[in-house]
Amino acid sequence: MAATKKDKPKKPVGRPRIELDPKQAKIFGYFRATYDTMAEQIGCHVDTIRAAMQKEDSDFSREYKKGFSGMKMKLSEAQVKTAIEDRNPTLLVWLGKQYLGQKDVPDAPQDHNKPEICMRPARLAESDED
Repeated sequence: MAATKKDKPKKPVGRPRIELDPKQAKIFGYFRATYDTMAEQIGCHVDTIRAAMQKEDSDFSREYKKGFSGMKMKLSEAQVKTAIEDRNPTLLVWLGKQYLGQKDVPDAPQDHNKPEICMRPARLAESDED
């Protein structure tokens, strides 16, 4: 009997799948690497990175976000430390605006002794007198 096409094992089509390392993604996130940079470093096409990052439940995407949030925390810590320990006035003012709601220009002062004038249309004014 001759072998049929059904008996032959299927050959994989296309490139082999690339396994993306979540540990590497965390480092990429820490430095806010672009998709192009990540693809170049891993040795894959940028679309592979884009697809992995668009899947919210992928380990690669989650670890990238963790890396980025870790960097933001470190940066914030360094800013606060520099502002307080070095008494950096510029940074103190900026942090005050960001975290304390402070402003450069205070609200316009209000004179509470001035009478408030309220104007009403003539029709409403006439009906109030009745």
